[in-house]
Amino acid sequence: MFMVRPAWQRGCLVFFTTCLLGMLVACPLGVAGIWQGIVKPPWFDYMLGPVRLIGYSNWNVDCPPYTGCNPTRQEAYVVWVAFSALHTPANARAYRLVAVPIHPAFESQ
Repeated sequence: MFMVRPAWQRGCLVFFTTCLLGMLVACPLGVAGIWQGIVKPPWFDYMLGPVRLIGYSNWNVDCPPYTGCNPTRQEAYVVWVAFSALHTPANARAYRLVAVPIHPAFESQ
């Protein structure tokens, strides 16, 4: 027959299901908000040993982090991972992980 679960197990199951559904809804809405320019994407720069994770909005998605490049017509949010033995941007090898174009929600005409 059916076993009745203790209340704490049911509570954990409800909590886990709610969190999972929340993430399934929030992640696409967040990406859509960044893409439309409604939500400002987070700027971050984390370093763990020789690995550096960098995320920011930029006018040139092909421009590695902390270097000067000519701007383009399209703003985008980019996330880079950089590997450096000396912890200096000049000696780093950077790889772009994510590039999300940002389209202004309210363009002036």
